[in-house]
Amino acid sequence: MALGATVRRLLGPHFARKVGRAYRAIFVDLNKEARALATVIPPRAHVLDVGGGDGEPLNHLLALRPDLRITTIDPGPVVGQWVAPQYDSQVTRIPRTRIEDYLASGQPNPDVLLIADVVHHIPRDARDRFFSSVGDFLERVPTLRIVIKDVEPGSPRALLGYWSDLWITGDRTVSPIARAQLVDLLEGALGPLRHEETSLFAQDNPNYVIAFFR
Repeated sequence: MALGATVRRLLGPHFARKVGRAYRAIFVDLNKEARALATVIPPRAHVLDVGGGDGEPLNHLLALRPDLRITTIDPGPVVGQWVAPQYDSQVTRIPRTRIEDYLASGQPNPDVLLIADVVHHIPRDARDRFFSSVGDFLERVPTLRIVIKDVEPGSPRALLGYWSDLWITGDRTVSPIARAQLVDLLEGALGPLRHEETSLFAQDNPNYVIAFFR
């Protein structure tokens, strides 16, 4: 078991959340992230949060955008366990679900795919398969917005995050992706796309948010 998972199990849910918030704040300001996301998500959108994890960032987003409906999915047995109770009516949690599973499930099509801190956890040789599923969504919903939050490599803070993923989270295949690489990757996988970069990188380097759309 990875060190991070072991620590969370020993702390219990209440203290794990408190420690988790403080630890995450080293790497990203969730308020700034939420403000960046809010600028590129259309009004009253249904957002599919891919690889949603504990759901803590959704609290910050929904505080700014109460008009949103969010479905959060994750391959793990639990997802969205830290979403605040006041948002329960706006958040649907579907654990043990990958993007291709959701595609095949007959669930409602989203307006936005939110892929936050996921791409750098996908092994390089699996990224084409992942974005092939994203392309299937785009064919089904031509107006789809693909909103990606990730981390630009090269700074001390990014390096600290990389080592955290490697040794604390236990992800031995973690591979940071720069903004220019991400643009090339999506256009190579999905064809010509427009993209809009938010101000997050300027405000909370090395974090960035980019929206892609046709």
